[in-house]
Amino acid sequence: MNTITSCEHIFEVIEKVPYGYQIWNIGKNMVEGYLPFCRLLAQQPFAGGRSIETDTLKAMKVDGAQIILDAVGYGPCTIKEMEDHIAKYSKRKPHECNKIKAALPYMKQINGMS
Repeated sequence: MNTITSCEHIFEVIEKVPYGYQIWNIGKNMVEGYLPFCRLLAQQPFAGGRSIETDTLKAMKVDGAQIILDAVGYGPCTIKEMEDHIAKYSKRKPHECNKIKAALPYMKQINGMS
């Protein structure tokens, strides 16, 4: 198993996004060129909680990883969510929609992201 370490977290390097995983929105706190993925804990500490399983972290080497992380900082973490966000907010929030538009081509190249 190939791994990388970012801050205190160990990530298993993967080639395809596993079922049940989502992009972990950690901004610039990731090894350059890698996109982090996490799985939410089954039991959340409170309603709306977003606690993750830190012992099952994954990462994928992808083009545009930091561009994607910049875009998911606005909320949408899937291709559909990004497309919906652009359709809804393109006139009211052009700056964030431009960042999301820049990320979409990279997102569409990720194995298992559709």
